[in-house]
Amino acid sequence: MDIQPLSWYSVLVTSGSLVLFFFLWRRQSRKRLLPLPPGPPAWPIVGNLFQLGKRPHESLYALSLLYGPLMALRLGMKTTVVVSSPAMAKDLLKTHDHLLAGRPVIEAVKPLSHHKSSLVWGEYGPYWRHLRRISTVELFSPKRLEALQHLRRDQVFRTTRLIFEDRGKVVDIGRTVFCTSLNLLGNMIFSTSVFDPHNPASAALKDTVWEIMKLGGIPNLVDFFPFLRFLDPQGVFRETRKHLKAMYDFSDTFIQKRLASTSQNVERKDSEKDFLDVLLDFRSEDFTFVGIQALIVELFLAGTETSTTTIEWAMAEFIRNPQKLSKVQEELDEVVGCKRRVEESDLDRLPYLHAAVKEIFRLHPASPLLLPRKAGYSFEIGGFVIPKDSQVMVNVWAIGRDPSIWKNPLEFMPERFLDVENSKIEYSGQNFELIPFGAGRRSCPGLPLASRMIHLVLASLLHSFEWILPDGMSCEEMDMSDDFGLALKKATDLLAIPVPRLPHHIY
Repeated sequence: MDIQPLSWYSVLVTSGSLVLFFFLWRRQSRKRLLPLPPGPPAWPIVGNLFQLGKRPHESLYALSLLYGPLMALRLGMKTTVVVSSPAMAKDLLKTHDHLLAGRPVIEAVKPLSHHKSSLVWGEYGPYWRHLRRISTVELFSPKRLEALQHLRRDQVFRTTRLIFEDRGKVVDIGRTVFCTSLNLLGNMIFSTSVFDPHNPASAALKDTVWEIMKLGGIPNLVDFFPFLRFLDPQGVFRETRKHLKAMYDFSDTFIQKRLASTSQNVERKDSEKDFLDVLLDFRSEDFTFVGIQALIVELFLAGTETSTTTIEWAMAEFIRNPQKLSKVQEELDEVVGCKRRVEESDLDRLPYLHAAVKEIFRLHPASPLLLPRKAGYSFEIGGFVIPKDSQVMVNVWAIGRDPSIWKNPLEFMPERFLDVENSKIEYSGQNFELIPFGAGRRSCPGLPLASRMIHLVLASLLHSFEWILPDGMSCEEMDMSDDFGLALKKATDLLAIPVPRLPHHIY
């Protein structure tokens, strides 16, 4: 057989292929040789676990001052990278977002295969993208939220009326807001309130949600040492499975009722459909009843705790700062007046209220370390390697208190978001100085609903009542410490006595 001489084309292709192969080989070799980001020395076996303490957000901030805004730690058997600056957060969550689309699943969300059907913890892929599209386009779209506005208004009015009827009594603001959030979501998902303080069954629902959130915030040895999974030494898996089953049974009751009414040809117009109607419309071989149940449970868990925590912190800061409280109430009186209650249509005309909510997101982010990301591949950033399967955390609590970014960072100053420099900063995931809902692919899809709920409930509480601390307590005596968990809660419950500001017939 004759051997044909090499053509110039063949030589160029071969040479190009060799050069490309060499480049890729060198790049991979370089990645293997690149060091991890700097970080504190690790102890054998436990790594840096003991350095986290009971307040990891504060401990990690202190360590970042020593080791920089990109820092590596070893937590048990896990390599963890912590980011503590807007520039590094932008590089990771925007530039390298596609490499960090995964999520390391904590043991507390594994019962009942919940994590496999999860929008928050699910594995990145076609099914997750389908869930994300349903959520953003169908559930949390402006059109859908606008159509369900009357449900939110009626629930908030009901809450202010109950507070008015019990005027003179001490109100646990966090508990009141939590129950309001439960019913707000219940009305949007099922078109009915799900919490009645006089009904033991619905009171049990509130306790179940609380317990799941508490279990999710427990530092679990299994998350750091996976080989202990079969022992479940702290009982987190067993307890979470029990409470999640109760939540699944609860959601299934409403699903079966809705299916029964649908079989009787009781249909709603598209504009009248609640979240459950929408989810049932999307049933398929992939998105089954298990997926619908999981998403509903997730909506209740994620939609109650974070909103409640944010509103309680906002109320605490306003009560603690009477001058700021007077400013926001003056704005409410000017826009809303004293002859009616706050409506969602008023919210766009309340710039000081919006600035105050941004300030709470900065000073008291509900999720101080966001939810961790998982590196799908090894990649380089700033001369360091982020190893495959490592978890990446963004310390938004540290970013919010960085004096190089914020003037007087420990003070509650809504005015900072009204000046020229900061007025354009939003929390939608584009300004990395303020990302309480995350950024990129894994940002919270419920942001539009959470924002409406927080602004409406907060405005209603501030417009309808003056708030006095009980037992003659002064503002300076308020305990403003926090407890670390799945959400950064106020360490002590906020108790206050409401005094009506509006004419009695308004309530």
